[in-house]
Parts: sequence; structure tokens; C-alpha cells
Amino acid sequence: MKLYYMPTTRAVRPRWLLEEMEVPYELVRVDKTMTQQPEYQKLHPHRKVPILVDGEVTIFESAAICAYLADKYLDKGLAPRLDQAERGYYYQWLFYATSTLEPPVEHFMFDVLPSLPEKVIPMKARSAISKQEALQWFDRVAEPLRKSIDGNDYLVANRFTTADVVTGGVLLWAKKLGMLSDSDPLSKYINNLMQRPALIRADEDFYAKIAPSV
Repeated sequence: MKLYYMPTTRAVRPRWLLEEMEVPYELVRVDKTMTQQPEYQKLHPHRKVPILVDGEVTIFESAAICAYLADKYLDKGLAPRLDQAERGYYYQWLFYATSTLEPPVEHFMFDVLPSLPEKVIPMKARSAISKQEALQWFDRVAEPLRKSIDGNDYLVANRFTTADVVTGGVLLWAKKLGMLSDSDPLSKYINNLMQRPALIRADEDFYAKIAPSV
């Protein structure tokens, strides 16, 4: 099994999950030169990371890779079984993280990091939403998460699952960008996740970076 990886990207999420599972895998460190090779585009049509190659299976999209791994190694207990009621909530937060929670974080990132190349995000799109509007948007979509973790450490049945990996991956970005105040309940949630040895191994570059102030 191979995971194509760049630090500080969405590729941290499946790497974190693999570390949690303690299953053998090969980490392929990707650079921009590699992504420009024709062979790479056969793996990912947009020349991005992550990519997981598992025998005859080659898939991209971080949440899809995480869901695939959680089911492949269901015995690791990082996803509810198909016959458990919690499976519905697991799906809910798995998809909420990438489809609803992540967009305002991305927009905020584009404003904070104006050096991002045009091919990553067009200048017109960057100016469509201000930093303050992105913060307000994020605060609104984060509210259901705050309610879900009220009195809990984790999102689904108060036990650590792949939904926490994917959601935590988005919130790690928010934390790095200074979008979470210390008083936000989500700060306690993400700080708890950051203590996990598997995440420390997977996000090896996080602790060397200082989040900008809002």
C-alpha cells in the first residue's frame, strides 16, 4: 500500500489514519516536479495529493481514502459497523467536514496566504469573500460540531473514529490559521486530538509552524 503525500495538505488525514491503525504502508513524498510527470496525472487527474494505491485500487480525495481504509480495516474499530445505528452519524460528520466545514477555512486561507499561485485559486475567487465573512461563515457551520461535542470528547458515540480524523484534519487547518479562539469548545476538541501520537507522527511539520493571528 502506497500513500502519496505532501506535508500540511489533506494528505495528512489518511496518513494520520494509517498511523492510528498501525498497518504497514509506504509513504511516497511528492514534490511539484513529480506532479508534472505524465505518469502522475494517471494517478490523479488534477496532479494533487493524497493518492492511495492499494493493489489494483488507486483512489484520491482524502475523505474517500479514509472511508476506504476504515472499512478495509474494520477490525481496527475506527468506523461503526454497518449494522450499528452510529453508522449514520459517522457518515454525517465524515461528509459534513469536507462539504460544509472546510469551504470557509479554504476561503480564509486564500486571504491569509495571498502568495498562493493563480492556478491554485484564481484572484477573482479570492476577492469574493472577505476574511471577516469567512470567519463568520466558519463560526456558523462550526456550531453543529460544538453542540455534538458538548460533554463529549469525540463526535460519534463518544469514541474516536475516522470521522474525528477527517473533521480534525479540517480543524487543524483552522487552528493553524488562527480561526479558533482558546475559548471555543472546538479548541479543546482539537487540542485533545493533537495529543494523539499517531497525529504527531503524521503531521510532523505542524509543530514547527506558527499560526498567524486573526
